[in-house]
Amino acid sequence: MRTPGWQPLLDRIEAEQDPTRKANLQIVARHVVEEVAGNTEALMATLVADPHYSVWGASDSKGPTGYEAVIDWYRRLQAAGRNRLDYVIHRVVADEHCVVTEGDFQYAIPGRELEATDTEAGDPVVAGEYYLVTHRTAVIWPISRDGLIEGEDIYAGERHRVRRHLAPGELPHLGPPERPHG
Repeated sequence: MRTPGWQPLLDRIEAEQDPTRKANLQIVARHVVEEVAGNTEALMATLVADPHYSVWGASDSKGPTGYEAVIDWYRRLQAAGRNRLDYVIHRVVADEHCVVTEGDFQYAIPGRELEATDTEAGDPVVAGEYYLVTHRTAVIWPISRDGLIEGEDIYAGERHRVRRHLAPGELPHLGPPERPHG
């Protein structure tokens, strides 16, 4: 069985003794699980009524503000299969008002959607093939007094890196469900 990249978040929840910090970590974990599962209703239930997202750094996105804009953002991510990702977390920090996670987002993206013409190894990107794409990101998750996520401050540390070609069936949990699996 595959261990999710967010295992450090799950480990931190298990070890946390403070009930407020534990609850904050749990709401973030629930948010991540529902995002990857594509369960928009449950995902939105982890957020305040008027969430605010900001995207900083090596990204052209600004992030959505408000319930309707956020739900639309997640629906567009789901339509592209970008919600089916792995967030390989390296660091988790939590206090009474916020959780911070830092790690690598990993996706399966078709070559036709990539700006890069080569993988990191120098292999050409082919339009009809899928590629493992990653980028380093830190996410600040502010938590309201009611224990809901107020939004996300996403700090993209780099643009997407096209790591390598994915063989059919490799890493089937990434990318759109209709992705060829062998």
